[in-house]
Amino acid sequence: MINSKKTIVLVHGAWEGAWSWGETIPFLEAEGHKVIAFDLPGHGDNEKPISEISLQLYADSVRKELDSIAEPVILVGHSFAGYIISQVAEDSKKFIEKLVFVASAIPYDNKPAVQIFKEDTESELLANMIFSEDESYATLGREAIKDVIMTGATDEQVDYALPKFVKQATKPFFEIVKTAKNFREVPKAYVETTKDRVISLAAQRKVQKETGINEVVTLEDGHVPLVTGPENLGKALNQIATS
Repeated sequence: MINSKKTIVLVHGAWEGAWSWGETIPFLEAEGHKVIAFDLPGHGDNEKPISEISLQLYADSVRKELDSIAEPVILVGHSFAGYIISQVAEDSKKFIEKLVFVASAIPYDNKPAVQIFKEDTESELLANMIFSEDESYATLGREAIKDVIMTGATDEQVDYALPKFVKQATKPFFEIVKTAKNFREVPKAYVETTKDRVISLAAQRKVQKETGINEVVTLEDGHVPLVTGPENLGKALNQIATS
């Protein structure tokens, strides 16, 4: 008999924090799942200088969470966190029952995330990033957050999120995740978003193909369904977690 009650660990994307999962968590908890979301270094309440942030630091913080839970989990990554959870899995499969990518970039062919976005001719992300003078971090303007990142969000949702967006360290976008045996052996699923302006549906399906993902749920939503369509995302994650 399949265990329908899972431990689900949610990893937020760039600029965001654990807060971004706030609307989705209740729908998963209502299904009886144990749900954990936390701030990556440099995000939310987890303060860390931008100069110290790297993709490996992100991955190590996720591994620390998994080791503290010490039981198999469904590990979910949104957007850039697709790279983070891939690194976690490659470092060690321990405690990972399944990887779930939500509107995510996923590493393949030693391509850094920035290359995935550059090759995606429909992506509007890079054109809307505002870089610091030394290019160590990037921010986003309100209109970019509303129209490109949180497509479909209300003004109220945008105004709530805007002050919570942090300066995003750019170094992780240029770092490579070399996936091999561990990553390949972990079961994977993908939640794709048809109205996405950060990573187009075509690019999402490209990374699915390149990484051999066949379990897919499609949402008619923008890049951040965890905010703009939390109930549908909750249903999708529940379906994947219990399949």
